[in-house]
Amino acid sequence: MGFSAGPVAQGKDYGFGQPMELPEGEPIWPIREDQKPEIVHTVAEFLEAMLFQPHVDRCVVLPNGVELLGQQHAIPEVVRQACVSAASASSSGPARKRGNNNTGAHQMRSFLKALGKTQQARFRSRLWHYGIPGKEKEVKGKGTKKKTLQEVSEILEEEEEKGMVPRDAPLYISEMRWEAKRPHPLVQAETVKCATSTDIYDFTPLARRMPLWERSEGGIFIGERGTGSGMHTDQCLWSNVGRNWCGFKLFAVWPWEERHTIPKEVGKGRIFHMPLSAQEEGWLARAKVLALVRPGDVWVFSGGQPHTALVVGDGLNISAYESLVPAHSDAIGVLVRSNTKKDHPENFWMDDEDLDELYEDVVDNLQRSLREPKLDARLRGELENCVKAMRERGDAYCRELWEQEDRGERRRRREEESSCFESDSMGAEAGQNGEPKAKKAKTKTSSEPRSA
Repeated sequence: MGFSAGPVAQGKDYGFGQPMELPEGEPIWPIREDQKPEIVHTVAEFLEAMLFQPHVDRCVVLPNGVELLGQQHAIPEVVRQACVSAASASSSGPARKRGNNNTGAHQMRSFLKALGKTQQARFRSRLWHYGIPGKEKEVKGKGTKKKTLQEVSEILEEEEEKGMVPRDAPLYISEMRWEAKRPHPLVQAETVKCATSTDIYDFTPLARRMPLWERSEGGIFIGERGTGSGMHTDQCLWSNVGRNWCGFKLFAVWPWEERHTIPKEVGKGRIFHMPLSAQEEGWLARAKVLALVRPGDVWVFSGGQPHTALVVGDGLNISAYESLVPAHSDAIGVLVRSNTKKDHPENFWMDDEDLDELYEDVVDNLQRSLREPKLDARLRGELENCVKAMRERGDAYCRELWEQEDRGERRRRREEESSCFESDSMGAEAGQNGEPKAKKAKTKTSSEPRSA
């Protein structure tokens, strides 16, 4: 079940060699008029929505935003060239089936081959296969160590040889970053793992004055028909801005009021493959937003709500995301509900100590921006409202941070722990390889923030 795509407006071609339109009759999710995203057509409108408005129950799309926001050449050249080579190999191969996840696809395998082992070793990423309808399964082998793309590709080859992964199972690369931190090409003083050479963060100086903007660990996502990110809520209740260079992707966000019920019913990681069952159509009918993301689209949405994505159409899809908190008190009010049972499903929680360090970053960012003597009056007012919201709605550690600021003190756990680790890197808290052990989550009790 599902709908077939009629004529779909072409997106922009940025030199990836991928189809610029969906095939006639391509199965897509049924999308009601009231579920369609908000569309804006100017940079000013999009920046207003992204930087100064809350995003709960919303998805705002800027068509051709990749070009309008100067992101055309952000993907590494070796990745673009491998994408072109994969398209060439696909055009000479057998015709592809449509309508389900098991398409006999080999475009991602062609992409990995074209990229080559040497280039694969430069990137760290996760790799997924979709051999069973409705399910995503990570290719990761043994151990918990984060692996390079070369390592997970070799594990895939071994598992295919053993019959553990179907040779025609669609593949998806997620969170593709440089293997090690390096100076950002536009800001040499900033060391990052993100492999994009420019980001939305670089387009406007206002981005650096937001309460939070995370691009240093931003990842690239590459997949083929029948792949995507299964049902999930982000580990932190922030917003995301996505960029789509090539290919088509279906995207769904469920209402804030269903943040607990939908994940329980649907199950974490579920993929809405074609053809849809009647039950799956019912779940999609409850979505707040359903969108067909086209080549060149840029879109912003709340990652604090259940969401999922599915690549459709011939060719490869390449997207990337950055996370942010806009300058709006409601957005701060949502952020400080992270890791609370009332507002955030527990199986998606961030490590509590990592969340505390994120709050430290937010306080530092707000204070740094508010100290600027020539800060725009409107932005100053919005950031002051964010401070007020964080003081009033934040948990015990948020309040402690602001009390320190009021006393003229500044203590940061990340810095203290780093100093302690440097002085005793082989102590009881270090593993056999000298790396610190994973942090354990703490139990939230009375420190949960009040409802907004």
